[in-house]
This record gives sequence, C-alpha cells and structure tokens, in this order.
Amino acid sequence: MRKLILSILLAGVTVFAANAQQEFANIELPMNRAEDLVTLADDYGNVCIYFYQNRELHFALLSADGKQIARHQIPYRFSQEPQLLGTRVTEDEFVFYNRYVNGRREYLRPFAINRETGAFRSLQDEQIDLERNVTFVGGFGDKDHFYMLYTDKDNNMHLYRDSYTDVAHLEHKVFKSEEMPRTRERHARESDMIYVHPDMQHNVFTGYHRSKIYSAGDKIHMIFDGYYLRGKGSDETTTEILTLDWNTGKTAYRTLPAIEQRNSPSFNSFLYKNMLFRVNMEKDKFNLAAYDFNTLQPIKEYSYTGDEEIAIKSTPVYQRGAKAIFSPDNTVIEKTSKVMKNLASGVPAITVDTYADNSLQLTIGSYKAPEANNNPFGQDRNRMVRTPDRYVQTSRGMMMIPGRWVPAYNIPSYYLNSPYYSRYFYDPYNQGGNLPSGPGISTYFRSVITADGLTKVTTEEGKEPVVLQDRVETYEQELKPEPELKTVYRYGDKLHYGYYDRRNRTFRIVEFARGDAPAEAQK
Repeated sequence: MRKLILSILLAGVTVFAANAQQEFANIELPMNRAEDLVTLADDYGNVCIYFYQNRELHFALLSADGKQIARHQIPYRFSQEPQLLGTRVTEDEFVFYNRYVNGRREYLRPFAINRETGAFRSLQDEQIDLERNVTFVGGFGDKDHFYMLYTDKDNNMHLYRDSYTDVAHLEHKVFKSEEMPRTRERHARESDMIYVHPDMQHNVFTGYHRSKIYSAGDKIHMIFDGYYLRGKGSDETTTEILTLDWNTGKTAYRTLPAIEQRNSPSFNSFLYKNMLFRVNMEKDKFNLAAYDFNTLQPIKEYSYTGDEEIAIKSTPVYQRGAKAIFSPDNTVIEKTSKVMKNLASGVPAITVDTYADNSLQLTIGSYKAPEANNNPFGQDRNRMVRTPDRYVQTSRGMMMIPGRWVPAYNIPSYYLNSPYYSRYFYDPYNQGGNLPSGPGISTYFRSVITADGLTKVTTEEGKEPVVLQDRVETYEQELKPEPELKTVYRYGDKLHYGYYDRRNRTFRIVEFARGDAPAEAQK
C-alpha cells in the first residue's frame, strides 16, 4: 500500500513539473464583477491591466519584472459606461479609446495611463463629424493609429483616423467601393467584421469570422470569405480583398479563384505578412493553400480526401464544448474517419502565428455556435439571459470578458431586439431567439510549418512540437474552479495568461515560454 501511495504521489509530482509555468505577477485587485478586462504590454515589458466595475475605471501598472508600480480607481463620467473600442501603445502612454453616443451625436473619449509612472489622464472629447445615414461598423488600433469605420447605403467605407502625435483628433476619408459587388443580404460583410492584430489570441473563435480587417502601414486590407453575391451562384463564392489606401484615398478590389460551397460556409482565410492562407473543409475533403498576397499566385497547397490522414497536422484534433453549454466536453478525435466530418461541422477557421524560431504555427478548424431553444410562451422580461463572452481587441491581443446570467430586464430592449446585437446574447427562453451565440463548439488542430518552404516541421521521435497555446489551454483546464475573468496576450516571444483567482482574491499572470520547462509556480 505504501508503494502504491508513493507511486501516485511521484506521478502527480512528475505531471506537475511537466506542466509547471513561471508566475509573472500576483497582485491584489478589487475585481469581482468586472464589465471589461483588457491587458496591454509594451516593448519594454511594462503591463497595464484595465477593467471597468461598479461605475469606476480601474488600472494597475506592472513593471517588466511583474511588480506593481501604480494603481488607480477613478469614477467615470456620471456613471456612463465606457464603450471601449481599441487601444494603442504610444511613446509615453497606454491609450484606451472609448466611443460615446448621445442621440445622433457621437464622440471619441480617449483616456491614458503613463507607461512609466502610471499617471492617469482623461483627454478632451472629440465630436465625430458624421455624414448622414452612415452605420458604425467598429473601431480598432494598431501601432501607429486608431481607426473608426462606418459604411453608408452605397456600401462606401467611411474611415476616421487619428494622427501619430494627436490621439484625440480624427481625420476623415471616404473610400468608394463601386468595384465590389453587393451581397445578397444587406450589410452581411460588415456584421461579422473583426480586426486582426499581430498579437491577437490565436484560436478558432478569433479565426472563424469571415470578415477580417488587417492594417499594413497606411493601407487597410479587408478580406471577406464565402459570401453569396447578388446575381452569382454558389459556385462563384470566393475570397474578396478590398484595400483602402489612406495616402491616395483609392480602393482596390481583388479576388482569389472561386470555390463552390454548399448551404453553409466551407472556406476561410487568414493574412500573415505577405502570404494569404485559405482553408477549405468539407466532410469528404480538406484543402489548404497559400498565396502570395501581392500577386495572388499560389505558393503551396495541401489536399486530402475521404478518410485520408491529414498529414500536415502537428497535434491531435481537439474538440471543446461538444456536450452542452452548461457542461462542455473536451475530447480528442482519434479516428481518421471522423476527423474531416467533425472539422467540417461548423464555420471554417484559420489563424497563423510565429515565434523566435521563425516557424509558422497554424490553428485550423471550425467553430459552431449553439442554437437557442424557442419558448412558445413568448417574451418574459424576468427570463434569464446570458450576456456574451465578449472579446475586446487591444493593441496586444484579444481579451475575453466572460458572460453572466442576468434577468432580461437588465439588458436594454434595443440590444435584445436588434438583429445585429441580439446575436451576441444567449437567450434560450425568448421566442424566436434562435440566433447563435455563447461558447459553442471548437474543433481544431495545430500545424507547425517552416516559414520559407511551408513544409511541416519534423520533431524528434517521441517528442511533441512546442505549441504555447496548447500549454495555456491545458493549464486553464487544470485550474479549479475555472476562472471567470481571464485574458491571454503576447509578451515579446512568450504568452501571458492572466486570470482572477477568486479563492485568494488576486489577479495572477502566468508566463509561458518555448524551450526548457520553466520553474514551477505555486498553484
């Protein structure tokens, strides 16, 4: 019996050591019911944690070694909740961009934290000079600018941009889009648009959106996948590229070769530097192609059919959340005959990332949102509604704010009844509330390929490739209880996983790095 107990203890220690991570920071924060959670890091290693709670802005500034430099708790604008759209890291500050709407007037309200001292300042409101009948699409910030994007009834793009030095003043340009055909459904492209930052979190939820925005210097690239176009059949669906050139004020429209798709989307793409990757997945076939983005000429292609093994994958095929919204199931799909079928069960997704060894890490799979159940008794304002798991894009990654179950009367009716906003709420007790939202089912694998030849990176026999995202996911699954507030962001060539430890009432940041296993961290 003693030998058995000792063996179990040794096995537990071995697993713990293998999965041990380096703790970056562990600080006390009054974080109970945060509305927003955003984490930014600059090139020098300073980290700014922001969250909004109880009508106040909360900030904490950490040094490069994880020590707290400053902390603020600031009442905000007569209890007006900020609508955070994006962030930037300037030479001196972490800047947060907030949009405020008052009737037909819209304002930009930036506020900032000094990167060295943690000093807070609220910038002057800037009223946005809007043209009539424009629709707000979204806002995002890259290294040099913050953008706000609107569209009008003619599908023209209205782009507002701040200057490098003046973060509170927006210039305005209109980009015509006569060359781009209309979609069958009005505003179809704009309703699913997401900004792709180089440091975004790479998973199938961030990659399944079929309308993506990329910034490259003074050019904005919008890439749309698999939309049905007016006057064209399903065999003419394709990847569309719309480029906005800020310097010239001109637009350029290009397309990849068409793909015939069935009733649901079967392909998606991702732009990484000068390569555009496109994956096409159906129950009986898998195709991955890479194109030169300047010429749109093919560079590399992988195709598999039937029950053929997808040889390019470097990890097993994972499936998360397959049971139900209340009891997610985390499994590994091992049978080759089930791999393609499960990968094609949702909207295709792909993301591309790289680390110090210059290899590319592809996350390929699909995301399937759960369907809400209809209630024949109609609407009930006392019914429980789950607010969305919100992903807030920051200049250093995409951060998730987990949703909560709240009575429907706490949600403004123009959100729950809006065709656009209602799709972000899980509303199972509302009649007609069958729009997808919530955690859904993620099915995916990861592939590590060379950056030059796009061939699979081979590893020594018996060794698995180092995939930081897998290590983060494994670490998160082992946490008990699962954290309600969490964030993942890029930190140089590492990943940081931050979460609120409710048991100890602290916010912990754990560091994941490639190479040798880091020192053990206290759990």
